[in-house]
Amino acid sequence: MAYEKRRDTCVLFLEQGFGTTINPQKLTDAGFDVVCFAHEFPEQFANNERVLDPLIISRCEQKGYDLFTFDKSMRFTHVEAIKKTSVAIIATESCDKFTPEQWVDALIKAAPLVKRKLRKFQRPWFAHLTIAGKLRQIQTITVEMRTRRNRPDEG
Repeated sequence: MAYEKRRDTCVLFLEQGFGTTINPQKLTDAGFDVVCFAHEFPEQFANNERVLDPLIISRCEQKGYDLFTFDKSMRFTHVEAIKKTSVAIIATESCDKFTPEQWVDALIKAAPLVKRKLRKFQRPWFAHLTIAGKLRQIQTITVEMRTRRNRPDEG
């Protein structure tokens, strides 16, 4: 996939784990456009149904969203789905120790770097967000990468 600097608006898709407790206005005030899981998948949200990661990755590709997720292993589990897209994925380093609100605050701290990477870093890419508001392990997903996890196929 050829590198192409993005000039359009970066839209963050907040995965299901963020629920409805997050005030997207905080992220909007920090300069992000935000789409929540409940808005994009209203039936599944209303019925508390899980949506498989490959479907979320595909939807993000179709709609031009970038994904903010709690799944820090997504790049290992779903590299085949990711490398077919131009999606940027930011994953929290730990989902058990901190609340979704704390992760939103960490993303806001990292906003200048995140916005720069969303526009300029070669896609698709995956990065970890620390609770201190720093991006680590920013990695372009290449066609040579293979899944390293042995886990049941999600579709």
